[in-house]
Amino acid sequence: MQALNVAYRKVAGILADETEPLASVELVETYRRFFKPERVRIVLLAESHVFTTDEDREIQIPPVMDLPGYPTQYARFVCCLGYGERNLTKSPLHPKRDGTPQFWKILISCRDSISGATDFLPILGHTAYCQRLQNKIALLRDLKKKGIGLVDASIVALYKSGRKIPNMFHALQESWDSYTRDVVLDANPKHVICIGKGVAGVVRSDLDKYFHGRHTVVAQPNAHLSSQEHMSNFMSCSRLCRT
Repeated sequence: MQALNVAYRKVAGILADETEPLASVELVETYRRFFKPERVRIVLLAESHVFTTDEDREIQIPPVMDLPGYPTQYARFVCCLGYGERNLTKSPLHPKRDGTPQFWKILISCRDSISGATDFLPILGHTAYCQRLQNKIALLRDLKKKGIGLVDASIVALYKSGRKIPNMFHALQESWDSYTRDVVLDANPKHVICIGKGVAGVVRSDLDKYFHGRHTVVAQPNAHLSSQEHMSNFMSCSRLCRT
């Protein structure tokens, strides 16, 4: 974690009081590394997780039988099964609103052939909690086995209490230059799927340089697009990850 800590200090110099706690950044990195494939074939390059406070980390994630060694603290990060699943934590500290169902749609698109909205139901609220949780666990394990890893371009959260943190793109650039670019290069994936035009604006020159012809940009799943445009992006992720 030493390189992460060095990069964190640089980013904290940009964001100042808006900087997420280092312990939260390290926790998210622990989740990312837990699901990092042994051999990375596809990198999903997203923007950032959501600001995780010291109080958030007090929420406990119970042991997950199918995931030995899984982290036991809550983080506002898609790979934390408690994020969006109040029934798992059963904690009075659990946020009233949390979770990222849109991003789960990208994840399931990277494993399955997508033809319509019903393909997302197994990991959405229409499916009963116990089955939905098992479906999410299976999905995360399958992605790891298939060599599909998730990386956030920013090491710190860029969103807090539903708003963008000031100087977020400056922080995103510093995160990429100081840490995340090396993470992606070391993984040496066959293809990089960059999720979000904001991220692409920061990293595109490096992707062109190091992954010429081997990277694709898709919109964020919460972008203001039509359902048809979103579906087209999900299908693109499906094709790229299943090739």
